[in-house]
Amino acid sequence: MDTADEAVTDHWTAVIDDMEATANEYRAAGWTVIELHPGDVTGSTDEPAGFDVVVPDNEFAQLETAVEGAAFDDTELFGATHGGTRFVLSVTFDSENELAVCCPLYFDASVARSLAQTTTDGLVTRIRPLTNDRAVTIEYHDPDPLFPEELTDRADQSA
Repeated sequence: MDTADEAVTDHWTAVIDDMEATANEYRAAGWTVIELHPGDVTGSTDEPAGFDVVVPDNEFAQLETAVEGAAFDDTELFGATHGGTRFVLSVTFDSENELAVCCPLYFDASVARSLAQTTTDGLVTRIRPLTNDRAVTIEYHDPDPLFPEELTDRADQSA
């Protein structure tokens, strides 16, 4: 029987595997794909609300160069919940330039509830290097797929 930590690690590994498979599909279609491997993901209700994601310096440098002049026009969110932890693969697109940014996220039910209750106009993900001296921001205009009812108790709030 897996411990809770092992189960979370197993699910995170599955998200990373899914990210690599998704990235390979886009690369096969001729797209440029940036895959991010966060070391830390933190939910923040500060305006603009969303996630602060820390990635390795080399990945951030690649992201920063790739998104210069990009116009992101769509995002797909793929998620699963396990034991109160939400795992999400965010794939954000600049269709005109055939650029995709894959950013996995993870957060617990308390973060989901906080963000879902304070967010009305969408969310952002601020991706930054460890030095925290700059960031790339991705916007989610429809963050609902991030927060399923079982984590946010939205069904109870609407009654």
